Amino acid sequence: MHPTFSRRDFVKLSSILAAALATQPVQALSVNDPWKSKRGSKQKVIIIGAGMSGLSAGMELRNLGHDVQIIEGQMRAGGRVFTARNMFADGLYADMGAARIPEDHEWTMKYVRQYGLELYPFNPSEGGLLHMVKGKKIRYTSNQPAPLKDYPFSLTPKEVAMDWAGISTQPFQSIMTQVGDARDLSWPPAAIAGYDKLTFKEFLVSEGYSPDIAGALMLGWEEAGEKGLYFSILEMVRETSLSFGATRNKIVGGNDLLPRALAKDLGRLVQYGTKVLAVDQDETGVSVTVDRGGERSTLRADRVICTLPLPVLKKMDFVKTLSGPKQTAINNMGGWNLGRTAMQVRDRYWKKDGLTGFAATDLPSEIWDPHYESDANRGIIAHYVKGRDAGKFMTMSAEERLAFSANHVDSVFPGLKPQLEGAFIKVWGEDPWAGYAHAIGTPNDLTLHLPHLITAEGRIHFAGEHASAYHGWIQGAIESGNRTAKEVNSF
Repeated sequence: MHPTFSRRDFVKLSSILAAALATQPVQALSVNDPWKSKRGSKQKVIIIGAGMSGLSAGMELRNLGHDVQIIEGQMRAGGRVFTARNMFADGLYADMGAARIPEDHEWTMKYVRQYGLELYPFNPSEGGLLHMVKGKKIRYTSNQPAPLKDYPFSLTPKEVAMDWAGISTQPFQSIMTQVGDARDLSWPPAAIAGYDKLTFKEFLVSEGYSPDIAGALMLGWEEAGEKGLYFSILEMVRETSLSFGATRNKIVGGNDLLPRALAKDLGRLVQYGTKVLAVDQDETGVSVTVDRGGERSTLRADRVICTLPLPVLKKMDFVKTLSGPKQTAINNMGGWNLGRTAMQVRDRYWKKDGLTGFAATDLPSEIWDPHYESDANRGIIAHYVKGRDAGKFMTMSAEERLAFSANHVDSVFPGLKPQLEGAFIKVWGEDPWAGYAHAIGTPNDLTLHLPHLITAEGRIHFAGEHASAYHGWIQGAIESGNRTAKEVNSF
């Protein structure tokens, strides 16, 4: 077991969570839901955005015989599923956005199988992994975690004696036995809804544990140590239950092969370089004003599915016409920024020491080798900072960003700089088509804001990972796209 809670590998609450979920019916939209037949009239549907939510909604509605048009401001599909390619040598690539695909994310896996894409484990099962805490390096393997006592965390003797298995389960039993089915869009159950007001660290303290357990369990993530994580404990609980015990994978050739496949299938239904200026609805339909190469025009549809990320959506004037709760949710739902640097190296020198290139630190940063399975010498070492630290990253020049990332990696894997040949850097917070990496539930978001993000307003439906139970996952984008397709199909 990986002895840290990352947001992607939260806790291994196997025995507790398995028992809790075993008796819970599935309430959310399923890939096997029998809605996939036209129940209403043929609809003219405009979908704003060709990310995974827009592409999946368009695919399902087209297959049902509806008249679909997807408009995308960029000249590519995929949104925050983005693979950097042309800037590296020898066919190397790096996923700069969505990087991991859990095998139990059935919506994502449906499309992966549909388009015959090959998967490979994201994390190596063999070889050395590293943690670095307060300058101390701790080596371990996926099958043999280092003892908790080896880490310079400020824990009580009782907590140290609990080791990783204990601190990964015992503090959370009060919630996990009542979690219900976190796929249900009405989640959380009333019995645990009150926990939504607590941050991760605040919850641990309320349960009588040392605050530094947050630093141990969230090593590599922003504010995991002294300051404490700022997102809701229920965000983490939901994440755990939705990615419980699953192997994380990557698409061989880059994760953007998935949206590329959908976009190719949809063909001319996707219109690139088309920026949305305004959306207006009346009792008979929806008007979407667009700019295409400097030429303004107005499109008319029966329904609109809006998949714009929240930072982009909140800047749209038409938001002012939505209900007060919807506006409040759009403006206040928490978000997560991300700065990622992919550095091409002449030689993957860390392999000579039996290391995989994977590490998590309290700097905080996370490091990995996107091509760890390759035998080639030349490769990539990827580094990213998250959350509020990514905001600091945005204030730096390109040279400063590279130096920042290179210094972090070199402190963990000494010897980087002589091998460094070039780099590509992506900061999602400064991307005008995204504005952040993904949504994340801060205190009270899941109970106050998420229900309104999901709800349609008149003829306008809302999709995207932010309007799902799966924040930050391709699964959330696809599930929300299918949910809105079902909504449209019902009219």
